[in-house]
Amino acid sequence: MVWGVLVAVGAATVLLILQPPMYQSHSTVFVRTPGDVSRVVDGGDTYARERAITYARVAGSTNVSARVIADLGLDLDPATLSSRIKAKNPPGTALIDISGSAPSAAEALQTATVFLYEYAAMVRTLELVPGSLVPRAELVVVDPPGQPTRAIAWGIPVPIVLLSAALLGLVTGATVAAVRSALEDSPRELPDASDITKAAR
Repeated sequence: MVWGVLVAVGAATVLLILQPPMYQSHSTVFVRTPGDVSRVVDGGDTYARERAITYARVAGSTNVSARVIADLGLDLDPATLSSRIKAKNPPGTALIDISGSAPSAAEALQTATVFLYEYAAMVRTLELVPGSLVPRAELVVVDPPGQPTRAIAWGIPVPIVLLSAALLGLVTGATVAAVRSALEDSPRELPDASDITKAAR
């Protein structure tokens, strides 16, 4: 079992070392309804929550990523950048939690900052009503992009990767030990009666 844990953790560590580093920055935006929607009974709260669900899903749009790439002059494919952007809407809120990854801390922070600008611009364009100067919904930054940290491996925090490897090694080692013990403790083939008679003579 100990060998199983050591081998699994060692293999995971080697893979982490060989994997190119990735840094991640987190931010949070709020969906505000400043336009005519705000004059409904609930002040536009229902509209904002529904829009938050929608806009969390389109955060990884290649259209937005292409604008970010053009702004920063990155040598990236829009689909690649889109895969590095993750957004989720906490249930029952008008908030969107966003995380962006990049090979360096500086690039992660810069990309996250420009992404928020282009993301908000896209939402504002989609929510503008002809003849109105105020959009029905807009994004307001609650938490700006935080200091990037190297905390992910295959999209999973490093400590969790190592812990999972240790548990996998433990289970594998225990299984091997159980199988080995069962094989060693299995009853040996009993000698034939004729063999016993011959030995007695």
